[in-house]
Amino acid sequence: MFSLAADPPRAFADMREAHTAFDAALLIAPEGQFACSLEKLTTVGATLCLSADLAPGDTITLELSNGQGIPGRMEWVTDGEAGILFDQPIDVIGTIARNLAALPADRRHMPRVELRQTVAIRHDGRVWHGGTRNISQGGLGIDSTLDLKRDDHVQLTLDGLRPLNGVVRWARERQAGIAFDEDLGWQTLMPWLRGVQQAALAGTPPRTVEAEAEGMIPDRHAIRLDAPARVREGVRWWNARVRGLTAQLVELETRAHLLPGAQLWVALPEIGGGPASVIETIPGRILCQFRMPLRPSDLGAITGRRPIS
Repeated sequence: MFSLAADPPRAFADMREAHTAFDAALLIAPEGQFACSLEKLTTVGATLCLSADLAPGDTITLELSNGQGIPGRMEWVTDGEAGILFDQPIDVIGTIARNLAALPADRRHMPRVELRQTVAIRHDGRVWHGGTRNISQGGLGIDSTLDLKRDDHVQLTLDGLRPLNGVVRWARERQAGIAFDEDLGWQTLMPWLRGVQQAALAGTPPRTVEAEAEGMIPDRHAIRLDAPARVREGVRWWNARVRGLTAQLVELETRAHLLPGAQLWVALPEIGGGPASVIETIPGRILCQFRMPLRPSDLGAITGRRPIS
């Protein structure tokens, strides 16, 4: 599996299924060259299936099937498995792109990629937030407190993509696997993953405790809450959390990079959605003004139900 996480390599031998197949690779060390299989590749290292007389600290180069050579060192070695750390973080999405470029056009298919993102899950007319585990062209693995069952139909919203309809293929212990109704093309998935990787590298400056308590809405009567929401700009959707609310204004926590003046559709819990304009932004948050003020009944519907995921 490819991963956008910056996690050090760990063992998988006791967790993988017997039929699992891995990409072939080559480990080059001063003692010689050793065939290996790639279990997991992250930005900082890799876990390999390997039988070689190497020790922690040994310098190596991992040569992938696409010809890419990555220098590093042995981190740990067990019977049949090894973990290596790279000298420098690598571009995982660039590695996947090189793999795809080496294949004929009719065989280009994105591998499964591990990532941690917020995902909005629409089920039975209501929306909850969960977390992603991994994504492929055909589906998504999620963590969720929802009581999902096999064959349930859901709609998923990932930051920066259109909503994706799918069906639950398996569900157990607050995890589920969702198959998309229509595969995501690699031409769509690759640029989106590239954006996710770049956003993770850029990071978001933390807000101070004072700013968190004060909020962005200049009204001491503003309602402070934590409820799931979604915003749409053009054809792209973004997940959000409602942090403050009045009849005219809504403060949203979101990863969307929006500028003052941006015209949005804001989908709020219980009452549906409506048009709004961004009037102020700070890292990780936006303040929007509704085109039509919310009615008292709308405010009551939103604040009367506040599911925390």
